Amino acid sequence: MEGSCSKRESKTTREWCECMRKHITAYIDTTKQILDLIDKAKREERDRLIERIEQLITKREESKNNIRPPFSESEIALGKQAVELDQQLEKALALVMKHIKHDMHNTKKQSKSNDSYLNPYKHVASFDGRFMDSKK
Repeated sequence: MEGSCSKRESKTTREWCECMRKHITAYIDTTKQILDLIDKAKREERDRLIERIEQLITKREESKNNIRPPFSESEIALGKQAVELDQQLEKALALVMKHIKHDMHNTKKQSKSNDSYLNPYKHVASFDGRFMDSKK
């Protein structure tokens, strides 16, 4: 953003509202970009997806830090839209996390399966067929 709207005293009410509206709109637009990115992503592109999401979240945080009260009625409406999008984003990111955890679990499971295929007798007790005398 060009600058923050931190000094309300030096701005007219109209300038202040325009500045706040610009920051709220940027926040909403960035949130929509993240949601679109998650919707269009494929598993093979996950690393690039995560990097891009991190970049957009950083940009979104900058916009969020520039949003300060008091708000006009139109800004309150935009704020409600932003809250709804945040909830959607939270669900979408939780789903991405769930997919990542599932893939990690499958990778671990596959690794164990490969180990048992390479050495099928690894877990067989080594004293099979031997007599163990417990008396002294």
